Amino acid sequence: MCRILFAMGDGDELKPLAEALRKSAEYDPYRERKSGKTSHADGWGYVILREDGIAHYRSPRPIFEDERGFSGLLDNLRGEAVLMAHARAASQGAKSLFNAQPLSFSSRKGFSFWFSHNGDLDKETVIERAGFEREHFEETSDSYAFSAYLCRLLDGPSVESLIEHYSFGASVSRTTFNTMTLFLMPDGSWKAFITAYMSPTYYHNALHRDYAKLIKLSRPFAIASSTLELYHGADWVEIPNGTAYLIEPGRFENLKLG
Repeated sequence: MCRILFAMGDGDELKPLAEALRKSAEYDPYRERKSGKTSHADGWGYVILREDGIAHYRSPRPIFEDERGFSGLLDNLRGEAVLMAHARAASQGAKSLFNAQPLSFSSRKGFSFWFSHNGDLDKETVIERAGFEREHFEETSDSYAFSAYLCRLLDGPSVESLIEHYSFGASVSRTTFNTMTLFLMPDGSWKAFITAYMSPTYYHNALHRDYAKLIKLSRPFAIASSTLELYHGADWVEIPNGTAYLIEPGRFENLKLG
């Protein structure tokens, strides 16, 4: 699985969080205790949204080896910014640039979005429900399959549509369904939707839970994979299982998957 980060605020205040993501991808004690593996080295990427533009980057290289790419992330964190970043540890699909996240989609229903996911889904069920042809998804990640599903079936970032389709995602999760989605609307406004979910068997295993939980920080606002608390000391709070957040400028709504 992967390490993920969503953060918003002054760019200079977000840079230490980005550094913590990089360090957590290079050496993850939680992953080592769970599986013996220590890193998240199967590609990485970010999207940064500012008032004056968007920067989107993906690479098949590990975040901790991609000096030029990571410098670009830091350079783009200036002024008020929204950051979504992902470091991949592949569970399904090829280890390739194609499967690096955040993934980008534009819907025929009038919105664009970037999607990041940490977990392992029943990809076949997602493909079947979306009405896709299986042969087109043989080398794609489960994350790609679900974001393509969203592009086809999500009506838009309304509470009703988000809860319906992301609850389906949680229902086909084999481990976790931790997701971060940044929506861009035609008028230039944005919304973010974040889910924190572990399957019951995963949640009740302490090693899995420590590794997979999401944590939240108030200042600057951030939601991240658990390992970041080891590299960025702050007042992190664990997010309750099954929680979803809908975030807009000046507005924060706490929701429940179900």
